[in-house]
Amino acid sequence: MKNIVLFLSAACLLSAPIFGQQQENRFAEITDPQLLSINKLPPHASFTSYIDETSALNKDKANGSFYLPLNGTWKFHYTEKFKERPMNFMEPDFNTADWKEIKVPGNWELQGFGDPIYVNVGYEFVSPGFDKYLQEPNPPMVPEAWNPTGTYRRDFALPANWKGKRIFLSADAVKGAAYFYLNGEFIGMSKAGKVPVQFDITPVVKPGENTLAVQMHRFSDANYFEGQDFWRLTGFERDVYLYAQPQTRIADFEAQTPLDSSFKNGVFKLDVKVQNDEVKARSISVSYRLIDHAEQTVAHGEKAIKLDKNSSQSVSFAETINDVKAWTAETPNLYTLLISTADETGKIEECIPSRIGFRTVEIKNKQLLVNGQPILVKGVNVHEHDPLTGHYITEETMLKDFELWKKYNVNTVRTCHYPQQKRFYELCDEYGFYVIDEANIETHGMGYSLQAGGSLGNNPLYLPAHLDRLKDMVERDKNHPSIITWSLGNEAGNGYCFYETYLWLKQRDPSRPVQYERAEHEWNTDIVCPMYISPKGIEAYALNPKSHRPLILCEYAHAMGNSLGNFQDYWDIIEKYDLLQGGCIWDWVDQGLEKTNEKGEKFWAYGGDYGDTGTPSDGDFCINGIVYPDRKIKPQTIEMGKVYQNIKFKNFDRTKGTIDVQNEFFFTDLDKYDFAYAVKGNGKVLKTGKFTVSLRPRQKCTVALSGLPNMDKETVDYQIEFEARQKKAEPFLPQGYVVAREQISVKPAIKPVAKPDQGVVAQTDNGDKTIFSGKNFSVTFDKNSGLITSYRYKGTEYILDGFGLRPAFWRAPLDNDYGYNSPKLLGKWKEASQQPPVARSFSIDKKENDNVRVVCRYLYPQTRSEWEISYTIFGNGVIKVDNTFEVSDLQAPMIPRVGLRMQLPDSFTRLEYYGRGPWENYIDRRTSCFIGRYEANIADLYEPYVRPQENNHRTDVSWFALTGKKNALLIVADSLLEFNVSNYPLESFDSGERRDDGRQRPENPQQRHNCDPKPAELVDLFIDYRMMGVGGDHSWGAQPHEEYQINLAPGKISYGFSLIPLDKNANFEKAIKQY
Repeated sequence: MKNIVLFLSAACLLSAPIFGQQQENRFAEITDPQLLSINKLPPHASFTSYIDETSALNKDKANGSFYLPLNGTWKFHYTEKFKERPMNFMEPDFNTADWKEIKVPGNWELQGFGDPIYVNVGYEFVSPGFDKYLQEPNPPMVPEAWNPTGTYRRDFALPANWKGKRIFLSADAVKGAAYFYLNGEFIGMSKAGKVPVQFDITPVVKPGENTLAVQMHRFSDANYFEGQDFWRLTGFERDVYLYAQPQTRIADFEAQTPLDSSFKNGVFKLDVKVQNDEVKARSISVSYRLIDHAEQTVAHGEKAIKLDKNSSQSVSFAETINDVKAWTAETPNLYTLLISTADETGKIEECIPSRIGFRTVEIKNKQLLVNGQPILVKGVNVHEHDPLTGHYITEETMLKDFELWKKYNVNTVRTCHYPQQKRFYELCDEYGFYVIDEANIETHGMGYSLQAGGSLGNNPLYLPAHLDRLKDMVERDKNHPSIITWSLGNEAGNGYCFYETYLWLKQRDPSRPVQYERAEHEWNTDIVCPMYISPKGIEAYALNPKSHRPLILCEYAHAMGNSLGNFQDYWDIIEKYDLLQGGCIWDWVDQGLEKTNEKGEKFWAYGGDYGDTGTPSDGDFCINGIVYPDRKIKPQTIEMGKVYQNIKFKNFDRTKGTIDVQNEFFFTDLDKYDFAYAVKGNGKVLKTGKFTVSLRPRQKCTVALSGLPNMDKETVDYQIEFEARQKKAEPFLPQGYVVAREQISVKPAIKPVAKPDQGVVAQTDNGDKTIFSGKNFSVTFDKNSGLITSYRYKGTEYILDGFGLRPAFWRAPLDNDYGYNSPKLLGKWKEASQQPPVARSFSIDKKENDNVRVVCRYLYPQTRSEWEISYTIFGNGVIKVDNTFEVSDLQAPMIPRVGLRMQLPDSFTRLEYYGRGPWENYIDRRTSCFIGRYEANIADLYEPYVRPQENNHRTDVSWFALTGKKNALLIVADSLLEFNVSNYPLESFDSGERRDDGRQRPENPQQRHNCDPKPAELVDLFIDYRMMGVGGDHSWGAQPHEEYQINLAPGKISYGFSLIPLDKNANFEKAIKQY
């Protein structure tokens, strides 16, 4: 009976007395894994029916289609308790006067009804030790007493001109087990989210006013399949609407559009399914017309058919179209397909438009090919997320994402881990993005065991649910050229169900590869698509002679917090081996929700910020985006765009004046771009020039540059920069937009020999203090601590409250640092940094030319290390600082940073420097940051990561200056150094021993957010030899790569710099040449 009910026809709508109508059976139904839906229409291609070709071409829904949107404000009743749900809510005369209102589409929990819950692997209804939750996963069971239930109602007026039509209700995504009623009659039920729920309501809908009621339960057995790493929310998540078609209608169609073996001609095949719901036989014609970009018809066909009453029939067309403009992500050429039906007089009854593209996807010679060419997947994983509306995404938000993808060279999107809304695919077709379309299947919370009680993917009882979800996706999305790969799901184990779904899909659509990460190296994946394999790991796969499939990382470069280190390293390996074809970064957008604290401050909330004690939570593990929740970019965004760019400049030959240009596109010539160079000396532009490149895809050439200046001054640091710009505007890319850029160091400067000042340095001893002074300056040392406690120049104090230079080894932990428990593993270095400065020795040496040398030593017994700092004080107030740091402990852990820290008054407000910039950069994330001369307000340097952590670092710095109201402090490196400068002290970013990642919300959660750090009345300065890298493989144990660590076990490093006090308007370059 259950399998029959699953496919009840509309004619049986009023005669289904068992399922869906008896409230006492409700809990049994929502926990019955065999009962997937009731009366839901079979899945079909997404389309809109129009009254004629003109309306179809113009997509005139308002006047040319039978379409009635039901989005808007609905009446709403909410209860946390399943048994307290309204029972007769569906009756037309039911009183809803005391009900509240809710916006549709929209999630309950973001409109004041229940709490958002974020968990990664687990289930939102499982929390051991708390009674209202299940104590462990137990499919298909969910909590009964606590099962929040929302009940919706709204009225609508059926347009008069819909009389005689077949009328359908569509909810394009429903999260929750939903029961639908119209005018008091049960019309159907659905459990699965992220795919359309459609019912034929013709037998129930009436002319004039109608009442639609829906009761939705937050938890059902379907939740076990929707355990994705995102916010667990409930409600109508996409559009809700009515549409109508003729009684004899187009029910489905499939357009197959490969290229022939020459990849020049299109092989067009069209299958149209026509359904006759009339009570009599019909004779109609079915026709199609294919129109190119120039609005010319390139193919057409028509066939007459006769349908019996209540029957369906398929009509097929085939045509070869010569010299088509093929579709790729680089060249998204689309054709408009019009499919029409007409009566015996030739009058059109309906017309359906679709945009199609000709392209072939295949795997040959161990590579994924599009139109015969191997491609590289420069991808991101994309969850549906909006900080205000949750899982309801407007077209405006989608277009913002598309714009950023184009600007930062993303060419592929993996729809993690469910199909996106239909408009998303239309836009991918139009603007050019490859799509890995993924079924809404993730049972990660059940683990991967193949034994009983383990993965649902190996349990035949759940095969119908696996197939149902896969078919919903494939049948809806089958006509989109942007979809080049199907994915069976995510993190749901492997086994019987996935063997069967793979076989079904390969038979259903042999035109696309199928991938599934948990298949790993088994046979039921055409692409090896692992997660979070390191660069060395993917290289090992490429070098393995047994590897016979392409490897594309379905997830990599886990971008949690301040991350995306070693991203260039990944691509150096990927581009080295044909077998490696890229991957999709995890993930696109930080999944923070906008929330306001008790002070009225807005911040981005994450797991643990909602609910009562015991609410399941995985903390800030949802904050993994390349962009912030509001789509503002991060430094990581720019790094991604630089690494993903498709034009390379290499091997500048200064003698010959040539540069090698490489076209990394697969389908694009470079003559669509303008090229230019700029020669810079010490950050200043010395010469610019233009050059022309006409280069076919995947080719390289050497270009001779004209007008290059001499680059032979020893004291000048020469750089040459190249860029490619849009000649003409394209969607999202305005004319002149820089699509690729590179900087190549020509010749580093030779630092001039310092000329010591001849002025006299006087010494005064005053108890524990020693003061050195000269013309316009004084320097005060504390003999016990060894610190400079005062540094004055022309009346300006450079040191705040005696906080002079002292060794620093710690940074505020990043999310990646917490992943390998850095506070515990590296905590000795935090202790060393916090150790009150006590000089082991303090000596003064009067040098020649009346200069003074002060030497201080610090010991750190917890790491068996020693720091010696030497200050040479010149007669003009310049202090030369030389450091030697030695570690003798063979077991000493790696060091987060090696540097010196001091604090200045907040009257120093401006930064200028020569190094990598202009945004923050780290030793393993700096490809996008060019050497240059940059300026900024210190107050603007803070990078507001959702959870506060280390930020705002700079590397490869030759010098930097801090400027105040009257004076400046110039720091000149002996060799390149690194620094941080901020109005926020390091401690304001340090979350302590652990980040907010508890499995349950504690009684007193200690959550930290981007609004918590507050600027202090100080300037916190770190002058570093080096800081270790941020890491980027993943966030649950991976450390920065060895080459980006600081390991001195044992070992010694030395570095030095000069502190130069100056007037505010001094010439920094002139001063640098002297010191």
